[in-house]
Amino acid sequence: MERICEFSGETFETSPLELQLRKKFGFDDFPKIAPKYRFRELGAFWQHWNLHRRKCDATGKNIISVFPENCPYPVWHKDFWHKNADPPGADFDENREVFPQMWEFFQKSPIPHNTGTGCENCEYTDDWWFSKDCFLCHSGTMCDDLKYCFRAIGCRDSQFCTFSFDSELCADLTNSTRCFASFYLLDCKNCTDSAFLYDCRNCSDCLFCFNLRNKKYCFGNRQLTRDEFDKIRKNWNFSSRKKYDEAKKHFDEMLKTRAWHRALQNDKIENSTGSFLENTKNCQNCHFISESEDVVNALRGGLRSKSVLDVVGFYESELVFNSAQVQNKCYDIKFCADVINSSSLEYCRYCFQCQNCFACCGLVGKKFHIFNKKYSPEEYEILRKKIVQKMKKTGEWGRFFPGKFAATPYDESLSGFHFPLSIDEQKNLGFRTSDQKIREKSPDFLEISEIPD
Repeated sequence: MERICEFSGETFETSPLELQLRKKFGFDDFPKIAPKYRFRELGAFWQHWNLHRRKCDATGKNIISVFPENCPYPVWHKDFWHKNADPPGADFDENREVFPQMWEFFQKSPIPHNTGTGCENCEYTDDWWFSKDCFLCHSGTMCDDLKYCFRAIGCRDSQFCTFSFDSELCADLTNSTRCFASFYLLDCKNCTDSAFLYDCRNCSDCLFCFNLRNKKYCFGNRQLTRDEFDKIRKNWNFSSRKKYDEAKKHFDEMLKTRAWHRALQNDKIENSTGSFLENTKNCQNCHFISESEDVVNALRGGLRSKSVLDVVGFYESELVFNSAQVQNKCYDIKFCADVINSSSLEYCRYCFQCQNCFACCGLVGKKFHIFNKKYSPEEYEILRKKIVQKMKKTGEWGRFFPGKFAATPYDESLSGFHFPLSIDEQKNLGFRTSDQKIREKSPDFLEISEIPD
């Protein structure tokens, strides 16, 4: 069914599955905002790539954090936060709107200095999980010895990899899976001892090839003998930056003039629409989603997830609505951001291993809390219903957090990268803005031209 976006005036489609999910989450009405603007609102709460030198607000020790010094929340080192999180609570004032009340005590609630758990020697990372010895990496899990990687799962001894999985001894991979001792691969699977491949499967000892399946000793898609291949390979010394740059130009020209390109990078999908989908069923307007079912308007998630609507960033979770960064076995989550291993949460931020909490921030291992205060199960349900009724009257119920609730400036978020806005536009939309400091180069660094070839 076609709708008109109240924000932009554009028309957008609302599918029967989306309406079915909305009803499942307790909303019988139609969405009012087009999906891309919902993505932008949620993505503003997912910090990306920036790291800051600052002090832990609890211990005073120097730390590297994704949050700048002027973060509106107290920032504690994650290890200290896990052990000592006990933020102050507040009483509900039925004569005031709810969001302003939440914002007052949220700003007093400490949050962890980065996202993720189960890591060893991975201090310069974020959204990084169950990994060891990784440096300057973002969004990954179960990895060892990686540098400069984004969205990696099950990778080892690699660098400069994006959206790459179960690979080892690789560099410059993009959207590639189960590769070994290879580099500069794009959209490849099960490739070994190869370089500069595009859309190749089950190949080994290949150079500058595209759209190949089950091949060996190929150069430029030409089949060679092993001796012929080894002779040509010696001419491409990729330890030379000059030669590597030459190879990149050659590869770029090959992609433009010779390779075949799939319309969408989707595999094993059923009744699904979007891009970069794998093993999905009934996933509509979804992007970078795997192993999920009944998901609508979602970006970056999967692994046994189900019944998800309007979400950016989710992993192994079920029944999630209008939220950002819902990680590691969550269930029944609405209007939340940065919650981990939790269930039955609404309007919560930075909660870890919590259950039945409403409008809370910075809790670890808590149950039946409202405004960070503990209640009996019976008291909890009575007060929760009272606050929901208030939010329905004020028009707050069903809305995501206002932009100022984000812990990082808009420019340092996922949305700042994918939906760039001017400072004035950010302010008009209520997002937090950065101080626009110019980062000066350290005199200890060499210019690229000074680095030996």
